[in-house]
Amino acid sequence: MSDPLRVRFPWHRSAVRVLTTVVATAAALVVVSAIVYLASGEVGRADDALFESVAGFTTTSLTVLDPEALPAWLLSWRATTQWLGGAGALAFALVVVPTFGGQRRLSEVAEGRGRRAVLSSTWSHTTRRVALAYVGFTAAVIAAYAAAGMGPFDAATFGLATASTGGFANYRDSFAHFDSAAVEWVGAWAMGLAGMSVAALVWLARGQVRALWRSTELKVYAALTLVSTTLVAAWTWRDAGGGADTIRQSFFTVTSAMSTTGFRVTDWGGWVTAPQTLLLLLIGVGSMAGSAGGGFRLLRVIQILGIVRRELVLQLHPRAVVPVKVSGAVVSAGSLTRVHNFQILWVLAAAVGVFGIASLGGDLPTAMSGSISALATAGPGLGELSGFADATALAAPARAVLMALMFLGRLSIYPVVVVVGWGVGGVQRMRLRQ
Repeated sequence: MSDPLRVRFPWHRSAVRVLTTVVATAAALVVVSAIVYLASGEVGRADDALFESVAGFTTTSLTVLDPEALPAWLLSWRATTQWLGGAGALAFALVVVPTFGGQRRLSEVAEGRGRRAVLSSTWSHTTRRVALAYVGFTAAVIAAYAAAGMGPFDAATFGLATASTGGFANYRDSFAHFDSAAVEWVGAWAMGLAGMSVAALVWLARGQVRALWRSTELKVYAALTLVSTTLVAAWTWRDAGGGADTIRQSFFTVTSAMSTTGFRVTDWGGWVTAPQTLLLLLIGVGSMAGSAGGGFRLLRVIQILGIVRRELVLQLHPRAVVPVKVSGAVVSAGSLTRVHNFQILWVLAAAVGVFGIASLGGDLPTAMSGSISALATAGPGLGELSGFADATALAAPARAVLMALMFLGRLSIYPVVVVVGWGVGGVQRMRLRQ
């Protein structure tokens, strides 16, 4: 007799093994890092060590430690965990996305088509290309920070945290500590580039303008950055004093939000409501697919807008054939279904996070912004999470909710859901056989 639960849990065993390995590896790295924090003697509570470790490997800028009170080697460790987390996010795109039947190349994810891909179709060659691009970009950011006036140690640690879209800083006031226009400009541009797909960075480095122009997602990313910077500057012009400083701070804040890095030059939690709302939306949408950033992903938003357009056309012309296209290529029905499923999971996870944080003592702005920002692996929020990514204002149980959201967001929810679902299904199968 066939197993009645096989229909409910149709995942292939090899795919489940891959996802289980991904989840287990991520959890093991978090535990190891937490042990390092505890062994350092600088962190006295296990939950604080675990929170800092989760924030590190999920590339989230939330922290429960005072970075200015930490020794240099531990600051280096914090930055390294974020850099490794960014590398893991890119590896996830190479291994796990194909497991779910997604695009096989990061260039296809960025460009929306399969022909004339810049990255190789073979997995090992693609892995080498991505690794070289990630290491090269990190080195370039470190060099740019040093040239802008950062010291060698700050340039190295901030470079690791920028390339990975992590956001851990060596100072309580993040980039505001340097009080340098050059450093802020470098940070803003570096974060903007970090939010782009690796494939787009390769195209940019090679000067392949035609490949860049074909990418709908990249054009939307650039346009959204420009429009958002203009709006934020207009809304804050009077309070910020106007001039070049306002434009620079607006650009910095927008790229920090869109790339989900979380660095700050000012406390935008004290701004008027309009820019706050826009920045939270940008954090939720997040970076381009195939990047180290987090969030819902801009490519998915473009596909959802395409679905909405198609449904509106079908209301007027029921028999019309309206394909959803990205970068001139038709998106398959399977991909659109996965986008729908991910949208449901993302919104559900955010809603549960809001309820959890609110029920554990957080006010509504803190609960809503904290849930969205943690799930997007960004960090900054409103209410008790405004300021410079200090999570100590929340009680330990509420921080536990943030940890769960950060972990889910970094793994794009699917692996955790599949592994848990398969485990529950296995238990039910065992009960049926008894």
